[in-house]
Amino acid sequence: MCANITTDVAQRAEDISDEFGEMGVEIPVSSIEERIAAMQEFSVPIEAAVETTVRNVINDYDLESNDLSDGVKAVAGFVGTGNSSSRGFDRIALEDISNLGDEEWVDVRAQIVDLWEPHSDSMRQVGLIADETAQMKFVVWAKNTDSLPTLEEGVTYDITSAVTNEYEGKYSISLNKASSVTESEEAVEPTDGSIRATGTLVGLDEGSGLIKRCPSEDCTRVLQNGRCSEHGDVDGVFDLRLKAILDDGNRAVRTLFNAEMTEAVSEVSLDDAMEMASEALDPSVVETELRELLIGRTYDIRGPVIGEYFLVDEVEEISYSGENAGLSNAFLADAATQRQPAKRVFAEELNMATHSFTRPEDEGDDRAPKFTLLPSGEAVNRVLVVGALIETSDVGDDSEFWKGRVMAGGEVVNIYAGQYQQEPMAVLRSTETPSFVAVVGKVHQYETDAGVNVSIQPEHISTVDGEIRDSWMVETINATRARLGALEGGESDAADAVLSVYNSDISAIEAAVQAAAENLAPAGSDIESEPAPAQ
Repeated sequence: MCANITTDVAQRAEDISDEFGEMGVEIPVSSIEERIAAMQEFSVPIEAAVETTVRNVINDYDLESNDLSDGVKAVAGFVGTGNSSSRGFDRIALEDISNLGDEEWVDVRAQIVDLWEPHSDSMRQVGLIADETAQMKFVVWAKNTDSLPTLEEGVTYDITSAVTNEYEGKYSISLNKASSVTESEEAVEPTDGSIRATGTLVGLDEGSGLIKRCPSEDCTRVLQNGRCSEHGDVDGVFDLRLKAILDDGNRAVRTLFNAEMTEAVSEVSLDDAMEMASEALDPSVVETELRELLIGRTYDIRGPVIGEYFLVDEVEEISYSGENAGLSNAFLADAATQRQPAKRVFAEELNMATHSFTRPEDEGDDRAPKFTLLPSGEAVNRVLVVGALIETSDVGDDSEFWKGRVMAGGEVVNIYAGQYQQEPMAVLRSTETPSFVAVVGKVHQYETDAGVNVSIQPEHISTVDGEIRDSWMVETINATRARLGALEGGESDAADAVLSVYNSDISAIEAAVQAAAENLAPAGSDIESEPAPAQ
């Protein structure tokens, strides 16, 4: 017997082997012991390890529900008779399935909201299922599920022993021979797929602002150079929208604001936008104006994910709070971008971050993102800083090249914008100092005789108010504490690199966080007293 096989595990394995033996299925006790012990090594509780082991054996031996003894059914946690009440119906909300992970057994009460044509003979039914909290795909596999009823749209079912599935961050459930289905006595009011999320607007994609759509009935395509891809050259009708990137420091998500929602966040109406474009003889001024108005502001939004966009149906500007929903919801997976998120970092830490690198898998790719190793133990490509712009100057020789100095915490970080950053350069040129600004950009290092200097190459700069600056301060305190907590707790993947490059001296960063927290009190009431979960 292996050293990690306890007496309890050995006894349970023997009992399970005996139960299967009475059914004519011979399974060595040692095999069952090893399966249970393997899961316990990953801190799986004994009851869950035993139940999962029995279920896996049933699947491995391709056993039918009516082949199982009552003892095996009881240990496995299902009865296979279509009566979910026999072992107790342990319902889980669909929105919580992403917290469980892949290949877990669950009981759900949900309504069939849509049925699709199966694309494979292995599927008996496929469609969309929903409860009050979320929608997700479901599949009824064809093999050995003849005892299950045919599911109908609009009907609420109690489904026992479904299996969770995860693919590229999206979750679904599947029904197999171990599952049971009964029409529920309690109907649910299915959600329309609306999700709540919170993030800071850090960019606008091309196609934001004032646009023209095809005027043909039932066609809403955006015109390209006055042409609809379906109806050809047409006189378009004006519309207003935002294709915005929201970012919570860990994830960036594509969002789509229609004209009503765009006006709600910017106070710029469609008529206002048309007037602005007419006066400037250039519709692009609308996008520029919206970017200046919105970058750096945090929003709580609700709506569904359709295709690759989060469609905003409700929006409210808010300040940062540890209670904010964030953008981690698994149902946002389709709207998540490959864009590197903007980390919240104080100037004190940025100025210490002198080590940059390219990921090994990207070597040889001239367009691969470059990362900077933060002394707090995280790789960063893009940052969001908010602070007081205290000085600007044109430091170029032959052409304009503007420098800005932003007090982002207790120190100044330098910002440089030239001919390839026209909009940020225009902001530095025209903004009075001191002014609060929000800066989204890439971290840049350059060698000098005195060592490595760190600056930000801005993608966007917007003037903001003190409330937005304070909100960013609170968020950055919590984010920095989370990184430090992960580093000190041995949970950071970059711990060895930090030790090698920076000698793990984080006292200056800790001091910066403490000073920021003291300066914000009592406004910083949402600052975590203990390190938040690692970003």
